[in-house]
Amino acid sequence: MKRNLFLLGNGGRESALCYKLNRDGALVYSYNPNPTIASYSIKSPEFSKDSFYSDLSKFVEEKDIRMVVIGPEKYLDEGATDFLESKGIKVFGPSKEAAKIETDKSFAKELMNRYNIPTARYEISESLEKSIELKRFFNFPFVMKVSGLASGKGALIIKNDDDFEKALDDIYRKNVFKDAAKRVVFEEFLYGDETSLFILTDGEKFLLLPPAQDHKKAFDNEKGPNTGGMGSYAPCNLLNKKLIDKSVEKIVEPILYALRKEEKTFKGLLYAGLMVNDGEIFVVEFNSRFGDPETQSIIPLIDSSLYDIMVEISNGDLKTQNLKINDLYSTTVVLAAEGYPLDYKKGIRFTIEENIFDQNTILFHASSKEISTNFFENTGGRILNLTSFDTSLEKSIKRVYSNIEKLKIEGTFYRHDIGKKGIQYEKI
Repeated sequence: MKRNLFLLGNGGRESALCYKLNRDGALVYSYNPNPTIASYSIKSPEFSKDSFYSDLSKFVEEKDIRMVVIGPEKYLDEGATDFLESKGIKVFGPSKEAAKIETDKSFAKELMNRYNIPTARYEISESLEKSIELKRFFNFPFVMKVSGLASGKGALIIKNDDDFEKALDDIYRKNVFKDAAKRVVFEEFLYGDETSLFILTDGEKFLLLPPAQDHKKAFDNEKGPNTGGMGSYAPCNLLNKKLIDKSVEKIVEPILYALRKEEKTFKGLLYAGLMVNDGEIFVVEFNSRFGDPETQSIIPLIDSSLYDIMVEISNGDLKTQNLKINDLYSTTVVLAAEGYPLDYKKGIRFTIEENIFDQNTILFHASSKEISTNFFENTGGRILNLTSFDTSLEKSIKRVYSNIEKLKIEGTFYRHDIGKKGIQYEKI
């Protein structure tokens, strides 16, 4: 049978997936690819906005493509899996109902509550009046999260009355989050260290990828606004074997069971954002797809064929029992446009010299397009991701920063402290 797939999505995460799937010997087809994806795939023709999924399904059938791999959550929320599967096409990615574990945070909290999965105390608001009323049940700091998708920017930490007023203003008066804020989750603030666990699953059987840690704040030392992620590293030793076993028992197995029980069997990659405090683990959030930029850090650690595992999951029967993970450490740094994540600089044009990075470093284009040979322009805030891997975390951090210095691109910035927390965990 053909080793091929269609990859839906064109960011840094999909660049890393495309790179790995290509190395697994699969022929990748892509839609509107960024420069990295374009170099490892065959570009499909344009699909009409009005009939996008119909056009996609026809193309998949014409080319005899074995499965569609869905990267971004927006496609899952639009019901891409449901539509494609109704046409007899295999998909790696959950149904619209199962993806609600990410796309509807109030649903996720209520599900965790019903099945006794550890998470922060919460309340749900559906109006400005209710939000004003709920404030008295929470001490500062607390968290307000819009229930729908907000590109990783919908969690607001409320430290004082001014923060609360600004949140009310953004959510209700300025309508910054639009439909994503129809329901708002109020949460008790969790103290501790955050990490992410990634679960490849057919809904019942599962494999764990190495845990990773994302860096959400825009600037060094966790300053500035929340972003989609400014860098990451893996594995994150905050989750030792004992804590991973505890996560499986208290979180992974119960949530997969809960989704099956609610007739929302989850098939794809389930991402658990966790808070660890004094040996206890709580769920901060679930996502229904690979993390970005954590995927860019995890991919160099996987020796097994990710393609074969994805095929098994798309068939609803995960047969692989052991995932081969190497002993390397990997660090990813995001190069972003000045002003990101707010009003970021547009029209940044740049070149990248060939062969400037060492062999243990991979450049993943994220939000960029190639205008002419080796001449690029940004198409979004997070422009490039650089990933380096080595025999220790410290070495991988040193390596990625010595390589990113070679990128002289005006109008951009990056954090200088990615992975430093991880070195502290190793010393504990």
